[in-house]
Amino acid sequence: MGRRLASVAVLAVLALGLAACGGSGSDAASSATTSAERGYRPEPRREVGEFSLADYAAATPGTPFALAAEPGELLLVYFGYLSCPDICPLSMGDIAAALDVLGEDAAKVDVAFVTVDLERDEGPDIAEYMTHFFVPEQSRALRADDELELRAVTYEFGAQWSIEPHEPGEFYGVAHSGTTFAVDDRGEVVWAWPFGTTGDELAQTIRRLLAEPGAATT
Repeated sequence: MGRRLASVAVLAVLALGLAACGGSGSDAASSATTSAERGYRPEPRREVGEFSLADYAAATPGTPFALAAEPGELLLVYFGYLSCPDICPLSMGDIAAALDVLGEDAAKVDVAFVTVDLERDEGPDIAEYMTHFFVPEQSRALRADDELELRAVTYEFGAQWSIEPHEPGEFYGVAHSGTTFAVDDRGEVVWAWPFGTTGDELAQTIRRLLAEPGAATT
């Protein structure tokens, strides 16, 4: 029991570090954040549209879904795990609040949840999780086929995560950065928000991105 508690404590510290890495203050390679907005535009450019992951919220569960928005729209991508007790549900709640603030513009935004916990999170469970926050037509429940594919995708986004070493069937913790990414219709990551960004703050930047020539409207 003592070993397990110690491991959980270490992982909690790691989780805080990863969450900090997702914020605007951590990114020496990102553009400056305006005083009116939270987050940053990643630099150098991150192009992720060539990647596809199985979407278990699709009409045919498991259909490959390309990580790019529909023309003139935005795709919000979040990397987390279903048994996360706080950061993931709070982030989904903030995104849902942003969609409420956006009103009619919310129809131009899709939300994708990508699990980093391949051992425990099955595709249908991710799809069910998303129904607690979003209407089916704008939610994507994504899962990589294996760890190699997941690492390739998260590397391109700049998302960070870590699974605590464990034996099969043993309890383990997960740490992740908690960043929400906006991807445009070219498959480019055009913005990243740190954990804790409110629905109003998300909506403010989403509106600008939707109207920004050459980003989400090409």
